[in-house]
Amino acid sequence: MPTPVRTVVAGGTVVTEHGAVRADLVLEGERVATIALDAADVAADERIDAAGLLVLPGGIDAHTHFWEPADELLEGFATGGAAAVAGGITTVVEMPQASPTTVTAAQFRDKRARVGVSAIADTALWGGVIGAPDQTADELTAMAAEGAAAYKSFMASSSRSFPAVDDAQLLAAMTAIAPTGLPYGIHAENDALVKAGIAGLRAGGRRDPLAHAESRPPLVETVAVGTVLALAEATGCWVHICHVASAGALRLIADARARGVRVTCETCPQYLVLDTDDLQRLAGFARCAPALREPEEVAAIWDAVLDETVDLICSDHCGYTVASKAAGADDIFAAPLGLPGVQTLLPAFFDAAVVRRGMGLAQFVRQIAANPARIFGLYPRKGTIAVGGDADLVLLDPRREWEVRDADAFHRQPWTPYAGRRLTGRVVRTIRRGETVYDDRASGAARITAEPGSGRFLPRGYGEGDADPPA
Repeated sequence: MPTPVRTVVAGGTVVTEHGAVRADLVLEGERVATIALDAADVAADERIDAAGLLVLPGGIDAHTHFWEPADELLEGFATGGAAAVAGGITTVVEMPQASPTTVTAAQFRDKRARVGVSAIADTALWGGVIGAPDQTADELTAMAAEGAAAYKSFMASSSRSFPAVDDAQLLAAMTAIAPTGLPYGIHAENDALVKAGIAGLRAGGRRDPLAHAESRPPLVETVAVGTVLALAEATGCWVHICHVASAGALRLIADARARGVRVTCETCPQYLVLDTDDLQRLAGFARCAPALREPEEVAAIWDAVLDETVDLICSDHCGYTVASKAAGADDIFAAPLGLPGVQTLLPAFFDAAVVRRGMGLAQFVRQIAANPARIFGLYPRKGTIAVGGDADLVLLDPRREWEVRDADAFHRQPWTPYAGRRLTGRVVRTIRRGETVYDDRASGAARITAEPGSGRFLPRGYGEGDADPPA
């Protein structure tokens, strides 16, 4: 076998979920071999100067929607992965409702094989739980055996290929999933309230952008989360509440956790740095579910992020064409639900949390890397910087100011709701398993240096027992 390439990352501030220290890293092939105060005397094939930079674990985006094989109008593992690594995300956990769905063990195996053909980011997969009578408990456990990182359902209508679950189906699914020990992710919006809200506003002639937010207010989430938590408490199932954008729901989560319910949750930058003013301004280009919230609600969500009621920050990346989103200018309900965000996830959260609100670097790493790695069974190979762990690193310039531009997007649809926003904190290099996959300081325009198919499928349990955990 060829001798592994040795790389030294020198002079940076290494940050883990426990704190930050000035240190050098020695990488042997795909792994971290040594963390040293000074590796100046270590012979290396490549020496990367990280002076003045933060050296972070590769980010983990636990909520992406990539289509594979890639629809020419949507997102694929290659384009989505290119955007991910350009934003410091080295691992994604791919949702099951993107075509083709992953709701059977056979479909799961097919999607897993496609990772090795097209992916750039390392990729774990959710298994889908749908409102269909022919999806059995045996099928759910079979997906776990195939390496599913978690399960996912919608409580509100999604698509014909991925029907929502009703309360009885949700209870049955939790009963089946609880023995697997896997988290069960829920898109928690009450279906009846969503449908009634949309119907009422449309009947009243409302088509303006704010009609979207008013059709599915925070209460729609809070009611759904209350149901999920009651069923989780009864069954002992680990539930994970996706993209929470309701302060009331977050209070219920904190209370349930305090009394022993196993519940984790996530939110997204769109619910932290955008609000209903942006929905009015951007119209269909800001239509997502849950909807963007009023500034007061955004402030309350931030409280739950800062006190770590929220476990992780993810993108809910979903790419749609400019033409499809532009349809929302005349009728907000005509625009599809979803926003791109995998490339801006880490820098937008860094700017909003660390730069503007003083979040500590260790907490930032917990919410962007370590916690998702733990929740989805990838820690400590992923999500931290540890001897024996995968050499997934992000070199971030914490003082560099820059403007988000549509033209810089690596995802298939070249637009972002953050265009024009100035951020502090720029990803300048991304290393995935010891290989530089993005370099902001490289000459020329081609800054993605990884090939499609170089990403790896990550089964749940990938990280267990195969690295020295941090002290």
